[in-house]
Amino acid sequence: MIGFLQNIVFMNPWILAGAAGLPLLWYLLRIMPPAPQHLILPTTRFLKGLIPENQTPSHTPWWILLLRVFIALLVLIALAHPVYNPAGQLPGHGALRIVIDNSWPSATIWDRQIKAAEETLSQAGREKRQIYIVTTAPAPGEPKPLQYGPMNYAEGLSILQGLEPLPWPADYKAAKELLSEQKEKSNITSLWYAHGLNEGNIHPLIKILAAQGGLHYISPKPGNTPLLLRPSEKTTLDMEVLVEATANIPEGLPVSVQAVTADGRVLDHQSATLSPADLPAAIAFDVPEAFRNDITQFRLAGKTGPGGMLLLDESSRKRSVGIVAPAEKAEAAPFIEASYYLKRALEPYTSLHFGGLHDILEQEPSVIVLPDIGAMPPEDLDTLEGWVKKGGLLLRFSGPNMAQGQNELYLLPVPLRKGGRSLQGSLTWQEPVTIAPFDERSPFYGITVSDEIIIKQQMLPAQGQEIEDKIWASLSDGTPLITAAQLDSGMLVLIHTTATPEWSDLALSGLFVKILRRIVSISGTASSENTKTSGYLEPILTLNGFGSLQEPGSFVRSVPAKDFEQTEPSSVHPPGLYGRGGAQQALNIGSHIKRLEATAGLPVTVTQKHYGSEYESDLMPFLLYSAVILLLADWLIMIAMMFGARAFLRFATPVLLLFFIIPPAYAPAYAQEQNYADGLYLAYMRTGDTNIDTISHQGLKSLTQILKRRTSVEPAGVAGLDPERDELAFFPIIYWPVTPEQKRLSPKALGNIQSYLDHGGTILFDTRDRNYAARALSGTKNTEALRRMIGGLNLPPLMPMPENHVLGKSFYLLDSFPGRYRGGTIWVEQNSAKGRDGVSSIIIGPHDWAGAWAAGKGQRSSMSGGSRQQELAQRFGVNLVMYALTGNYKADQVHVPFILERLGQ
Repeated sequence: MIGFLQNIVFMNPWILAGAAGLPLLWYLLRIMPPAPQHLILPTTRFLKGLIPENQTPSHTPWWILLLRVFIALLVLIALAHPVYNPAGQLPGHGALRIVIDNSWPSATIWDRQIKAAEETLSQAGREKRQIYIVTTAPAPGEPKPLQYGPMNYAEGLSILQGLEPLPWPADYKAAKELLSEQKEKSNITSLWYAHGLNEGNIHPLIKILAAQGGLHYISPKPGNTPLLLRPSEKTTLDMEVLVEATANIPEGLPVSVQAVTADGRVLDHQSATLSPADLPAAIAFDVPEAFRNDITQFRLAGKTGPGGMLLLDESSRKRSVGIVAPAEKAEAAPFIEASYYLKRALEPYTSLHFGGLHDILEQEPSVIVLPDIGAMPPEDLDTLEGWVKKGGLLLRFSGPNMAQGQNELYLLPVPLRKGGRSLQGSLTWQEPVTIAPFDERSPFYGITVSDEIIIKQQMLPAQGQEIEDKIWASLSDGTPLITAAQLDSGMLVLIHTTATPEWSDLALSGLFVKILRRIVSISGTASSENTKTSGYLEPILTLNGFGSLQEPGSFVRSVPAKDFEQTEPSSVHPPGLYGRGGAQQALNIGSHIKRLEATAGLPVTVTQKHYGSEYESDLMPFLLYSAVILLLADWLIMIAMMFGARAFLRFATPVLLLFFIIPPAYAPAYAQEQNYADGLYLAYMRTGDTNIDTISHQGLKSLTQILKRRTSVEPAGVAGLDPERDELAFFPIIYWPVTPEQKRLSPKALGNIQSYLDHGGTILFDTRDRNYAARALSGTKNTEALRRMIGGLNLPPLMPMPENHVLGKSFYLLDSFPGRYRGGTIWVEQNSAKGRDGVSSIIIGPHDWAGAWAAGKGQRSSMSGGSRQQELAQRFGVNLVMYALTGNYKADQVHVPFILERLGQ
């Protein structure tokens, strides 16, 4: 009880001084009405012995007086505005420091962090306290985090609203040094709004914050800590990713991972439940071979931020490789045939095909390997040459057959001498040589070369040939080991030794696998610019703090190719895609963070709290409501005392029904309906999925701003609706995102929706899955969920949107209607012109328009078409609202000349 009272704060405490007048109120209640006077009348003796039916007390009972005084006391306390557990009750008395975790894990709870920090900042402004703001992640392009202050509330709010999560780890050491350099180091109370992970040695920073005036550490609950995607360490034929979490997560935490293409399509998604005893959790994907190379990223569904993204580069794509050799030779003669070593090296990373040249070409491979083939029929050479010129990569190995070939060799990057060069044996003066480190211009630059690999024999280029620009790898004596040359759009690559241990130890080493993987990874990107790779990989696309790919900022620096595998994401090297030309390499957060640790072991002097564990309760309404209830009870008691029990029941029953039933049932609904009737509101249907509902709200909110800037339409706000409880008639158009989990609607909901559609309303159903089933609204989980959900509605026939539909010219002239996705089919009503002014009651599409509209509001989704696609999505939103409001106005023939002029026809 004492703890409860300690957490109550009065906003208007001076009103409590009125309690001093309660004794006076007690006295006034006692003397009112005035006491009866004694008068002597002779005739009153005739009334002796008579008992009156109604008796009036000569004074008010004490317990009635006490009740009325208590009512007055409740009103006084309510007017003093008591608040339980006020959010604004800040610890300490001096300056206030707000520490914000803004590194990669903070994206998942960024809204909570900023909201809590804004509440703290607001109260600090009321208390006239100096404010400092410190971040933990280094600023873009800078080695240290940022620190602001001292400042006032307005300056602090401006800085706080300008912060955003950054896609690299925090640097607690740099933050500690920054605080050590601060002039004022004492009497500063710190509130750390954290993401809950320990990204390094966090305890020295905690120690210095606690020593400077006290520390309050606010973090999410264990089930809300960030998750991490990282690549699998296993070499398997299946696509597999690992989901990492902290060890304090609750048992059975559900997660879902999606395999996504460059244009935003989800090819596959797999779900799993996490257990603290089995981390990290491996999730495998079953994607058809034909679509496997379309996957460009894996992402955690419902989670945002770079930690929930795993980008794939060229090396991650599974290429189709054809080896011109019978498959049975690799098994019949292991350790002898070249196909055996090639199979062992390439099988885990590629889709292998064995057989004759024509059989392999039917498989449309990216790479064809010729292991020591010296001669081929002319027609096969012509066919192979044509394949290379169209973009194929031909990889050839030297060997005894090539060395002893009597005819001229074709399809080689450099002409060769006849016969091989032997570096061992009693008849040679030379010793076996090793492989020289790879040159900076070589595609193999950055791969470590072992001195234990010995080359005993090789094929040499013909004399007098200038091949310096064609050498990818050399031996320690300067002779070439690997050469390459471009042939139209394709490439010829020759390894001047065998694919078996006969001429060298290369086939027995791990370097053999790395070289082959690098050669296969550049297939399909062959160009004169790529045959020689520069020493630096330039940034192509980088992730922002919310996990969206974007153009790299000016602060992003190129990465030395030799150091790329060891380069960790930082303020100058954010995660993303780096490379040059068509060759790309991915830099992921998950590739460099092997374990997630929750922040634990904080000193006892540090106060620990969770987001949402503290709440503010305004006690004024409860006290006023209690006072009204007691006042009503006082009135009913007076009725009972004056008129008896029968009169009491006659008066009390309707009053109680009116007081307890009518206001709760009708007042809020009436207020809500009156609110929506005051202006134009854009509405969406709630799905029950918090992430999707948030995106819908943010997207429509962004669309309201666009409408205000570009049109005469001024929406008053955004409304989230429930079809079973809310009145739909106030909204001209409703956006309805579809999820696979949505169930059939109840009869009441179906009735409300049917009435809405029959009386002029329009619903945009967004399946958000880019349904490719042309001329058919089926084939995906979301479309099937839509069919199941609205199966009980009496809907008109639908058709694919025609090219001249008025929706494409209601405001902007549009020939496509993209959202986050594009290319899907949009369905409209066939006979929408009858009785609805040309407006279709149903519009169905798969492009995730709300996700595109919300892209500027911190939404974490990316669009394949970039800013142009986002602009087109915004224009579609404007057209959609204008179409719902104005109908077929732009379909009138009077507009045709102007529209044709705009179209240039």
